[in-house]
Amino acid sequence: MSENKQQGASLSKALFESAKVLQEVQDGTSLTSAIQIVPIGLRPAVQSITFQALRRGYWVQEVLNQYVQKTPSGLTLYVLWAAIALVPEKDHEPMYAMHTLVNEAVNVCHLDKNLFYAKGLINAVLRRVLRNENLYQEISEDKNPSYPDWWLRKIKHAYSEQAQNIIQSSKDRPPLTLRLNQRQTAIEQQDLYLKRLDDAGLCHKKISSIAGLRLNNAIELITPVPVSQIPGFFEGACSVQDAGAQLAGTLLNLQPGTKVLDACAAPGGKTAQLLELFDIQLDALEIDPARAKRIQENLDRLKLENARVLVGDASEPESWFDGELYDAILADVPCSASGIVRRHPDITYLRQEVDIKNLQVMQRKILTALWSLLKPGGKLLYVTCSVFPEEGELQARWWLSSMPNALRLDAPGQILPSKEHDGFFYALFEKEKK
Repeated sequence: MSENKQQGASLSKALFESAKVLQEVQDGTSLTSAIQIVPIGLRPAVQSITFQALRRGYWVQEVLNQYVQKTPSGLTLYVLWAAIALVPEKDHEPMYAMHTLVNEAVNVCHLDKNLFYAKGLINAVLRRVLRNENLYQEISEDKNPSYPDWWLRKIKHAYSEQAQNIIQSSKDRPPLTLRLNQRQTAIEQQDLYLKRLDDAGLCHKKISSIAGLRLNNAIELITPVPVSQIPGFFEGACSVQDAGAQLAGTLLNLQPGTKVLDACAAPGGKTAQLLELFDIQLDALEIDPARAKRIQENLDRLKLENARVLVGDASEPESWFDGELYDAILADVPCSASGIVRRHPDITYLRQEVDIKNLQVMQRKILTALWSLLKPGGKLLYVTCSVFPEEGELQARWWLSSMPNALRLDAPGQILPSKEHDGFFYALFEKEKK
């Protein structure tokens, strides 16, 4: 088989698998779970196509509304969705040659007997879309961002001036940022590791600060690559962690011997960062046993000690707490994940408006339970990867009004997503001494 035919066959298989993943997401399955059904060899291509399809999903739906009289049923809809998402964005280079895209989208119909009848429809729709030179004038992507109406309303109400930038950021390719393991590479030796990146042909830049707070170990790779291509990754030289997430270590400036709890800790990025920076005793708590196992795997890879991985519910400490109060608690609580949409584009399809209120209630329950485990004079860092005020500033204000022995210390508050980092909220509290 020629190289072009092989590439075409791979594209048709990837489109087919992407269509199945999209259907799963629309049925309420997370993208992380849905993509597990995909054969390993196809996953990189399927992930790329599916991410593109979810990021452009609402625009694709508008295209289908105008080009198809009746919404196709079953898998046909999702094959069209995946294929139309690969039509080049305005002023962008195409991911695939357009004649190849049409041919291989039609060839998908040979992979499932239930799709065979749809060959003519898929061929006709794609050719009509591609022939339309005024497509982006008639159907603007800016006017059809992939957010539900309630989500857009919240963003525009909270951030009238920055709303468009927040919406646009979800279309950006997320940065791949490393956190150098300070236990293996001291700050003054970082140039040696940067030389290893140079030798591997990986362009990079240091990220020295976020929101006015200094970062010592953050290195962004200009072109993302698999971790297998990152020098020393499997030996523990570094971890992949967004620059915004690396602020936790800066804000919790811990003293030697401090006893720390990292609640809701999986997959363990912040756990590892604290152990790399400080000589502390740390408990990493996670409710999901499988995700708790990942924490230990990360600690083993990074060769970090002085940590216990506990399985338990942060809102119900009686099942795991040993009675010894903590000097500091990191509460990176479950949230809408609205600040990391570009990494998880399925979020805007899975979330419902009522979820925000339910999450807010859960966050308050966790905070209240954890506060009782903190020593007087101890600090609690509240973190979410959300941009919704209900999970950020409004939650911090509620906490202050509800806990008379809580003092709010300096922290960045809301950090909106940018090209260098995702969106986060940070609030730091101290428990008054008796």
